[in-house]
Amino acid sequence: MKTVAGVWRQRPTGLAARIILFLSLALVPIGVVAYFQTSKLAEETRLRSQLSLVALTEAAALGERETVLRAQGGAQAIGATLGQQMDDPQSCSDQLAGYLGASPGYSFAAIMTLEGDLSCNSRGVEMNVADFPRLIHIVDQPGATAWLNRRGPISERSVIVVAQPYFIGGELAGHVLLSVPSVLLPRGHDLPGPNDFHDLITINEQGEILTSRGDVDQVANILPADLDLKSLVGGKSQSFAARSADGETRVYAAAPLVPGMIHAVGIWSRENAEAQAISVNGLAFVAAALPFLMWAASVIVAFLAVNRLVIRHIKRLSRRMRAFALSRRVPAVRDEAMPAELADMEDDFLDMADAILRDEAQQENALREKTILLKEVHHRVKNNLQLISSIMNMQIRQSRNDETRAILQRLQDRVRSLATIHRNLYQTEDLGHVNAGNLLKDLVGQMEQMSEVSGRRVNLTIAADDIEAVPDQAVPLSLLTAEAMTNAMKYAGPGADGVTRVSIRLARLTRGRAELEVINSARKDAPGEAAAQRAPGEIAGLGSKLMQAFATQLGGTLEQDWTEAGDYRVHIIFALVEFTPDPTTPEAMPNVPDF
Repeated sequence: MKTVAGVWRQRPTGLAARIILFLSLALVPIGVVAYFQTSKLAEETRLRSQLSLVALTEAAALGERETVLRAQGGAQAIGATLGQQMDDPQSCSDQLAGYLGASPGYSFAAIMTLEGDLSCNSRGVEMNVADFPRLIHIVDQPGATAWLNRRGPISERSVIVVAQPYFIGGELAGHVLLSVPSVLLPRGHDLPGPNDFHDLITINEQGEILTSRGDVDQVANILPADLDLKSLVGGKSQSFAARSADGETRVYAAAPLVPGMIHAVGIWSRENAEAQAISVNGLAFVAAALPFLMWAASVIVAFLAVNRLVIRHIKRLSRRMRAFALSRRVPAVRDEAMPAELADMEDDFLDMADAILRDEAQQENALREKTILLKEVHHRVKNNLQLISSIMNMQIRQSRNDETRAILQRLQDRVRSLATIHRNLYQTEDLGHVNAGNLLKDLVGQMEQMSEVSGRRVNLTIAADDIEAVPDQAVPLSLLTAEAMTNAMKYAGPGADGVTRVSIRLARLTRGRAELEVINSARKDAPGEAAAQRAPGEIAGLGSKLMQAFATQLGGTLEQDWTEAGDYRVHIIFALVEFTPDPTTPEAMPNVPDF
């Protein structure tokens, strides 16, 4: 997608791409025939490799299978001979102990009834089924199962527990439990049968690992990352390639050892021939290579011809157009090998570029004249406001009435504030924005002559962030600051430490907001002159109304309150707005409050 004359349009397909497309269509029949013939051969080879890898996994896991089947057979024999002697637990336990003495492959045996009675066990100890969650699960869901116990509670070592149901009179009577020490199971790779695997594990019907030829604690790193081992149980034999948890691609083969109960999963090395056939299909690659080479040779020849005659000239012309759009410069050098049709197109572009440059020059001159006029307007307004301030200053000096002088001084401060704003406007390059931080610093600098209050020196501080504001906000913000500062200087008094302070802070907040705060030191219960100065009067009433009006123009809510330290605070939070030009004029003039 690209923008053309302000409209989003779909980018057309290039000439080279279209030629490649047509040649590809011409070669499709040959490629399809070669692909399907070789794909069929590759699929047959893959199936044979999968079956072979499953058979190798079953052969490698023969030792584990024999161990589990032997445990199942022993459990069935115990259930048939001792299952009916649960009425005499001691005699039953003694016979179980004797059986284990004659069968050194087991570390513990027990008979558990359907109700969970474990009184008949090879150690003759009391056992409560409630202490073993696995046994509770067997009581709730009877059936043959096996699980790994890292530390058996009786033998205190890692064992594989095989649970086999036994029947009396054709009805389920309970389960026989046999523990096979893990150390007696096959370990390592140096055993008869296939051994070129990374690891060989067995899992139960819940997908839990029972045995491993390596370290059971570390086998999780080489198992499939996105596969639940439980999904392999109960299904048919299969082999597949998948990405393991450590990020490598490995080949896996799953085969049932005891159907529905125990599965073997082989993790085979890529060096194995069958594993290579599953992970990398070389025949398919060779089959796809021939039609691809034919297609690539045809495309290269066609592309070189089209690029030599057309594409390189079009790209050169396109680069010249982009260079003109960025720098407004048009090089006049022409490639003599360019076809006549493209040469005519280049001539038309040069004529259009000359016309655009002439029009832009005229528009720049008009814009420069307009900017100069606007700055001159702001300059003259500033001079007139300064003249008015000077006249008011003369009137103040001639006035004998203190109240009249105070009113004129407040009006003079407001006029100076407006003059400062217009001075910033005609000094900035962007007439639509003004630095509010610098503006407030200028205002405070002009009003520093008021820093004497009741014969005491005022400690005046200002902290203002560099915030770009539009004139519509800069004007009420500066006038609000001037009014709040005048009131603060007027009513400021010594604080608890005897120092008279006035602080002004303009800060940028999150989400496009700003905060103005004016604080002066004073005490709410200050007697004498400070209390009298805070009595309501005409001047204070006008200042309060003006601050409320300026706060409304800023779009915030003015707060005036006492701080916990006993200082008086004027506070407002407002949202910064973007400059919006007047639709009828290039620049929008700020709205100055009406006094």
